[in-house]
Amino acid sequence: MSQKLEQVVSLLTYGNMYLQNKSTEFDIENSTNQYCHGLDIIDRPIEGIAGSTKVIASDAYKWFEYLKGGDAKRIKLHYRSSSQTELPDHISSAFVGGGNQWFVEVQYEENSHLYLSGWIPSEGSVSHKTHCVLLERDLDHLEDLAPSVGESRKQIGKVLENLSEFAGRFDHTQNWASNFNNSLKALNEFEPEDSDDFIPSGIYSKDTRQLIETAFRSSGVFGGMGSWNDLAFSGADQEQYTAFSKELYSTLCQAIVSGVNSYP
Repeated sequence: MSQKLEQVVSLLTYGNMYLQNKSTEFDIENSTNQYCHGLDIIDRPIEGIAGSTKVIASDAYKWFEYLKGGDAKRIKLHYRSSSQTELPDHISSAFVGGGNQWFVEVQYEENSHLYLSGWIPSEGSVSHKTHCVLLERDLDHLEDLAPSVGESRKQIGKVLENLSEFAGRFDHTQNWASNFNNSLKALNEFEPEDSDDFIPSGIYSKDTRQLIETAFRSSGVFGGMGSWNDLAFSGADQEQYTAFSKELYSTLCQAIVSGVNSYP
């Protein structure tokens, strides 16, 4: 999950910088393609017409140029729960195509275009390629439902405290208590670095950058075998474990959106 999130946050951050005429001296392709072998921006095919799929742009900069040429104003991030799997999002997020669906809204003066971002497995390969599919044109600007950065900091801090306390009660989850404590520590102590090409220093406020970092550190618990998702408890402890895990997943997703949409 953290890899997909890192990529989309990097893409939107650099995209907004480009639209705001911010100077960039870093390798955008290295950041946006770090976990996959390419990026395609695709116009949705016309229903019933074979071969009507159109590639709008084959890399990040070409897409940014395309958006700026159309006088785009800003790019925003949205998500919604997936309805395509029987597994809860916090569990299915460990698999390609699982977890929340992530949408990229490109806002123009009067309307918005909406893209769906996702990874597509390469045929006969374990590698992936990112596709952002243009779903709709000329929509009204979408309502930003994410809480403020300040409120998101409070929410993610609370759920991490709850999880740390919960994990600290059992011998076999002491390492997870430390994991949640480390994520919580980032919320107040993480210092952005100039060398961080994932999100350039100074683009987001320090509080926002700490929030984003905390969300990414937290998202690492949602993996497959051997992860936090792979644990089991008994009785009421299992119910609490499930509730806290779901809450963490939804809270960190909100935190990412709160942070990204705070700029510009």
